[in-house]
Amino acid sequence: MPGLDDYAPAVRKVMTLFYVIDTSGSMEGSKIGQVESALEEVMQTLQEISDESDDAEIKIAVLEFATGASWVTPEPVPPEGYRFQPFEACGVTDLGAACKELDKKLSRNEFLKTAAGAYPPVILLFSDGGPTDNWESGLETLKKNNWFKRSIKIAFAIGDDCDKTVLAQFSGSSETVLDVKNKDQLRLMIEKASVITSVFASHSSTVDSDTDPVEISKQLAQDVQTQTQEAMNDDPSAADWDESDW
Repeated sequence: MPGLDDYAPAVRKVMTLFYVIDTSGSMEGSKIGQVESALEEVMQTLQEISDESDDAEIKIAVLEFATGASWVTPEPVPPEGYRFQPFEACGVTDLGAACKELDKKLSRNEFLKTAAGAYPPVILLFSDGGPTDNWESGLETLKKNNWFKRSIKIAFAIGDDCDKTVLAQFSGSSETVLDVKNKDQLRLMIEKASVITSVFASHSSTVDSDTDPVEISKQLAQDVQTQTQEAMNDDPSAADWDESDW
């Protein structure tokens, strides 16, 4: 009779969390610095969520876009396998190029190729400006991708110069675009969004529902905003946060 050690653990599906990060010149300084810090800090928490999930293994994929777009992670990696590298903020804002890269990799032949299958991904987009390339064409192509259609998407409008209309077209609704007013709020929002969306998307009973992904994204975006505000309210130093402090 076989013992417990003879049974292999169940193979879990993979849920990939995509970070799509504007690294154009306007992000230089504390904006990109807070993105770097938040990503580095949240990886341990994401790994714990992944380890504790019976349904899904979480993996991370990071795409940066400025003059062109390129993958920081050549393939999705477990959070504990993400090797932090500083971003270099320079160039323009080629969102269309980022959309094309996403379209290539949102496929079972590319980043969603797993032995046990994949859950719909989570895509978090961060930008502080307006696109400088033919973003409409890139986004229209991406919108035809079935994985993109099924994904949870939240966009983060960093500062007052961001084109929130464009971000809403990417994320599916103005309600899935969150305003980020200062560097401390940016760090908190990245951490809250990473955890909230990963916990939700790594549970099969919620992901397999027939609910519209845009409606799910709206609720999760509201949860991110609420939890960020609660964290700010609990921080005595938050009263000193300057909305123009980037």
